[in-house]
Amino acid sequence: MTLATDTHALVYHFTGQHRRLGRGAKAVFDRVERGLDTLLIPFTVLEEIMLLSEAGKIRLRLPFRELLLSVMQAENFDLGENDAQLLLEASALVGIRDPYDRMIVAQARILGLPLVSGDEKIQNSGLVRTVWD
Repeated sequence: MTLATDTHALVYHFTGQHRRLGRGAKAVFDRVERGLDTLLIPFTVLEEIMLLSEAGKIRLRLPFRELLLSVMQAENFDLGENDAQLLLEASALVGIRDPYDRMIVAQARILGLPLVSGDEKIQNSGLVRTVWD
């Protein structure tokens, strides 16, 4: 199974803050790590992680460039791409005010994937199926 991830979920996973993940989110990351599922990482998620890391708001276990290269080579992670179709989808999601969230939800919607997210606004939007608790 393939799922998409929101930024905070992946940050919690990459920084070892597994206690902050919901039960369902923990199960997803466990299955991905065991190679049973695949996780799509939207480009926007990677951009946010890079910026948060550079600003010192998060501490990654590896420098961002090394982490990105590792993710690019891993078979259990896929990287999302930003393109015109994604922007068209995101432009229709005016109810989501955060521009990063719009792009992340748009990516999950285009690919028909559930989104690993504990963001209540996204969960309550009904725009995408979420996995968390």
